[in-house]
Amino acid sequence: MLLIKILKRITAEINLLRNKLMKFYRSLYANQHQLTSTTSENRYPELFEEARKALIGSAAAGINILSYGCSTGEECLSLRRYFSNSRIVGVDINRSNLQIAKSNIDDPGIEFQMSNETNIKASGPYHAIFCLSVLCRWEDTKFLQNCANVYPFSKYEATITFLANQIEKGGVLIIYNSNFRFEDTRVFGEFDIINTPSVSDSGFVVKFDSFNNRVETLHRHCIYRKKF
Repeated sequence: MLLIKILKRITAEINLLRNKLMKFYRSLYANQHQLTSTTSENRYPELFEEARKALIGSAAAGINILSYGCSTGEECLSLRRYFSNSRIVGVDINRSNLQIAKSNIDDPGIEFQMSNETNIKASGPYHAIFCLSVLCRWEDTKFLQNCANVYPFSKYEATITFLANQIEKGGVLIIYNSNFRFEDTRVFGEFDIINTPSVSDSGFVVKFDSFNNRVETLHRHCIYRKKF
């Protein structure tokens, strides 16, 4: 019995230390978007299908796609299923993730680059940009009432405005699991909302308004078309 108590105490102390180290690690990257790299193939099939339908006939000579925050490349492979003749560019800030993606994926139509404005601009413009589970700090914001000190709206708006400017007229921006609503940004006026019958919301990540205050109302929209 005493040994069990000791083991439980040791386990609790290890977990506490691990959480403290993780919190410290995350504080070093306060100016970045989502820090978790967890991903899997075809994790949003309904969303991918809705995006495919939105792009039918929009680019006769092929589609140029950006996967923003591609992690180890599974999202790019998934996009290939839905956009067979497309060029797909995956960008990420994690060099290790990019090395894994390059090692595991042998597709001449898929390329991987470091995520920075220079590379993204050089490979554009795009008919579609996917921002899935990247424009957020989910683990750090899920219990907050105000996220200004962790992941401010200004950070989100600056990034999404840059990405929106890289989209061709008639192209689409797909945002899922973000901490903010695209409708609250100034650049939203350049886009129309696309209805997505098979996708009922924009993800489980909690939303905040442009003042960084938590929003409890359901947000549904996740695909937007740039106006002609």
